[in-house]
Amino acid sequence: MTVEKKYPKIIGITGLPASGKTEAANFIKKMGIPSVNMGDVLRKESPDLKNIGEYADYLRNKEGMDAIAKRCIPQIEKIIDEECGNLKFILIEGIRNIEEVELFRSLTDDFVLINITADKIIRFERTLKRGREDASKDLENFEERDRREIGWGLEKVMKNADIVVINNSSLNELKDKIEDILQIFDL
Repeated sequence: MTVEKKYPKIIGITGLPASGKTEAANFIKKMGIPSVNMGDVLRKESPDLKNIGEYADYLRNKEGMDAIAKRCIPQIEKIIDEECGNLKFILIEGIRNIEEVELFRSLTDDFVLINITADKIIRFERTLKRGREDASKDLENFEERDRREIGWGLEKVMKNADIVVINNSSLNELKDKIEDILQIFDL
């Protein structure tokens, strides 16, 4: 007899590059909510960190738009097992398309999607400051990355989010907004 795994409430975070998804996720994780970062899952597997977007395209074309989300399920299940059924929430950071949303929604009766958004120039400046290997060094490349992610269906996901957080200000303001959301929605 197989026991079906019980999934907790899932909080999904989406948004364009450098909108503040990771910072929002960090605040949530500090509250003791475990997380899976879809970008980290992809970076672990990618043969070339400088072309991670191309690798994501390759996987989605080869295996379907939810290819990266499917790779997150073993990590989600590992967290559930480690918590021995005492897990109330889990955070999924970096959702990019509606197929990923549908996959995560199929795991639980309680899924909340948060869209973190910020103005393009603010996001570009953040990208320059954080200095990741896969970061865009000029505005044209940055805009190309936005177009690629929108091409994956990100815009539809952002428009269908349950909650939108505008993040054009300080980290403290973002933290306050996230804390308010977690209290209001009992997350």
